[in-house]
Amino acid sequence: MLTENYHKIANYLTEHFGANFIFLSILLTTAASFIYFIVISYIITQMDKRYFIQRSIEGKINATNVVGQNAHSKANITSLNLVLNLVKILAGIFLLICGVVMLVLPGQGLLTILLGLSLIPFPGKHKLEQNLLARKSIRSSLNWIRTKANKEPFIFD
Repeated sequence: MLTENYHKIANYLTEHFGANFIFLSILLTTAASFIYFIVISYIITQMDKRYFIQRSIEGKINATNVVGQNAHSKANITSLNLVLNLVKILAGIFLLICGVVMLVLPGQGLLTILLGLSLIPFPGKHKLEQNLLARKSIRSSLNWIRTKANKEPFIFD
């Protein structure tokens, strides 16, 4: 049954797209997967080992300092900071979408979602990040990549 369906799909694709197009698609998809893995690995290895702890401490400090802010400190935001924040948010949204797609396609879907979420500011972000980091598979994958690059593993708690 499975072999029969495979042959039907293979014949359909070959007739409509040609063998060269299918080969090129497989080649490009494989190359994109390798490039993506290299880029994500580089990002993970460049992060500070205390990144996830610092995020929780900063979140607590910012929550207590919001009350004491004045209008002058808000006016010190430059247009360059706004552009950089916009680029950071767009990159986070892109990684988030790619991560969701990778849940069904080949790739590191949950790691990509985690990286995308770390770039996007939204209410409840810290709790969601901690929820993802509570999974042993996520922690071990992150630390496996860091170990292969001779970096110290992340400190989560």
